[in-house]
Amino acid sequence: MKRRIAFILLLPMLLILVSGQAQADIQLKPHASAMGKTFLVVIDRIGLSDLLHADTPYMDFLMGKGGIALMTTNTGGSRSQRDAYLTMGAGTRVAASDRTPLGFHAGEVFNGNAAGDLFLQITGVYPPEGAIINLGFAQAVRINSQRPYTVTIGALGTALRDAGLRCAVIGNCDTPGENKRYLASFLMDDQGLVPKGCVDKSLLITDHRRPFGICNDYNKLMQAVDEFWSTTDVFAIQLGDTSRAEDFRYEATDSMNEQYKRTALEESDAFIGKLIQRMNWERDRILVVTPLGPAKELSENNRLTPVIMAGKGFTKGLLSSGSTKRAGIVTNLDISATILSGYQIPRYGGQLGSRVFSTTESMGIQELLNYNQRLKEVNNQRSYLLKSYVVVLVILLAASLLSIFFNRKLLSLAGVFLQFIMAVPASYLLLPLFHQTTYLGSLVLSWVLAMTVTGLIGLWKQNTFFKIGFMCAGTAILLIVDQLTGANLISYSPLGYDIISGARFYGIGNEYMGILIGAVCTGTGISSEIWSKKGKPESIWFTFPIFTVCLVVLSHPGLGANVGGTISIAAAFASHLIPNWQDKIRLRHLITVGAVTALFVAVLFLFDNSRPVDSQSHMGQTVSLIRENGIREFFLIVKRKIEMNIRLFQYTIWTRVFLLSLISIVLLLFRPVGIFRDIAKKHPYFVKGIASGVIGCIAALLANDSGVVAAGTSMIFIAPPALLVVMNHLVDRKNELLCKKQPL
Repeated sequence: MKRRIAFILLLPMLLILVSGQAQADIQLKPHASAMGKTFLVVIDRIGLSDLLHADTPYMDFLMGKGGIALMTTNTGGSRSQRDAYLTMGAGTRVAASDRTPLGFHAGEVFNGNAAGDLFLQITGVYPPEGAIINLGFAQAVRINSQRPYTVTIGALGTALRDAGLRCAVIGNCDTPGENKRYLASFLMDDQGLVPKGCVDKSLLITDHRRPFGICNDYNKLMQAVDEFWSTTDVFAIQLGDTSRAEDFRYEATDSMNEQYKRTALEESDAFIGKLIQRMNWERDRILVVTPLGPAKELSENNRLTPVIMAGKGFTKGLLSSGSTKRAGIVTNLDISATILSGYQIPRYGGQLGSRVFSTTESMGIQELLNYNQRLKEVNNQRSYLLKSYVVVLVILLAASLLSIFFNRKLLSLAGVFLQFIMAVPASYLLLPLFHQTTYLGSLVLSWVLAMTVTGLIGLWKQNTFFKIGFMCAGTAILLIVDQLTGANLISYSPLGYDIISGARFYGIGNEYMGILIGAVCTGTGISSEIWSKKGKPESIWFTFPIFTVCLVVLSHPGLGANVGGTISIAAAFASHLIPNWQDKIRLRHLITVGAVTALFVAVLFLFDNSRPVDSQSHMGQTVSLIRENGIREFFLIVKRKIEMNIRLFQYTIWTRVFLLSLISIVLLLFRPVGIFRDIAKKHPYFVKGIASGVIGCIAALLANDSGVVAAGTSMIFIAPPALLVVMNHLVDRKNELLCKKQPL
């Protein structure tokens, strides 16, 4: 029997391992000069709509020859240029200081002192001749030194320097009285230096028809490129006029602001045209990037900006990366990883991004703009839809509990409300099929869908167990089918994940992970209960395939890719399975389950890490990070997850759902007196399902960085079903008493 249990627990691991072939990446490092040049051209503070409305034939050419995508611009600090550039260079989310934009030539004067002398005071090192220095380097290191993950300020520049590549930064975003040399913080190394460049005001000319009366001297910009051409591998070029137009927005009329932005964009395009004429398309590559969008779009919570890449390694099609696994979406952390990948240089310590690559999918700018609008709507509606649901859920759950204790005349009405609560997650998952552009439209439609489902099931089935079973089975099947078909619904669902926020881009998020676990545990218990009433006792060959499918969906790197969900469903599975052979769960059983789960997760991580880098999920990337940075990285990840869980437990709305649901179940154990004991005797399989769900819920709370969210959503399919069965039992008991009182 023990061998049988061990085989059942290990079988899902075998299914994961045989689902794909392990492939190892071969690292080659040809000489840099043989691998061409990289040109990072920065056109800041524009949105995708600006590209659509401007005349940009050369960028259109790049999009036709290479690819385009939307890039997330999240940082470890504020929504500002200084944080955005420093984050891109570090390859992980960091925060900058007011001095981070201070990039200078050593001989330039700042606050009455030579910049080289100031750099000597800051670092103890006088800069080499021709180098560009960053006077905010030490502050940036200090600000980010206590983060719960590895941070290397200047990681990109350091990796390029150590590989023997030569870098240069050209251009600025200066305005009168302010030095804005953001690119220096992007390309500097871990000493605050860029080997060469030109960032001073000699690149600007006076033009009283332009914002602040200045603009780029594009001839001098190109002269600087030509000057460094033979001695530089990686160019970072700042075309700062779009940034200056954005900085001038409060001074001019809206029509003039649009004109300034369009003129700057078209002149930038003309410069790109001259640059690509110098490129060798068989070896070189060009990246056109916008680190931060315009203020208007940021105010609408649109934090996605356009990025274009062409040249060696890129073909026509939407861009994607291993970070997002979504065509048309990349992250700002991917930029430095892509530059390094062009020279087959591994990521430096702390860098989290992945190489950007071309896909076979394609979209025009208007189509991509529509996609951007859809993602913005999800971001703007998500908070309101979740808060509305949680408020109603808490009120109805509390009211149902009160009706059990104080007013049992309302039990039937309370039962309908509880069924409605359980129907909302499925309606939120189906909501993307009926695209609504406003919060109110989405709210009304989703709740009408939930009420319709509740009504139809109520008309079709009168048995409480059947109603609960259909709710659980329908929701679980919808989620599993969506995962198997590309997660097209969950990525737009308010209970799914928000791509703009950048917390997750693929798989199954913690909200629906918790819902799936709760629905499967309770649904399996309900199914076994119904079977037992028909004289068919629960069979392991019925429950095992259900839990196995869920385990594979949650754990597989190409599907759910949810480590916490894997641990949670394994704990729930074991707590449901073991009592079939044993009287109760003992300590040795828990140790065995824990060991098998840990082994399964370890194999899962190694399996994902063995796949090609572009195919790896965050699981495989975590293994790479630990290999690169040592075991310290593992403990930093654990620390970060614990801190996140503590913070979310204090502030997230799902804490209220979790606590109220837990309190409801605990109260039902004691009041009404003996009610739960009677239910356990009458409906043992249902209670077993609820118990396994609670254990899975607790595992989700402990195993996830946002565990309280998963625990709260899993309770949607644990507490309401428990209340419904208690209500049903009370009604049955009342009917039995009435029958006994009636005369024969």
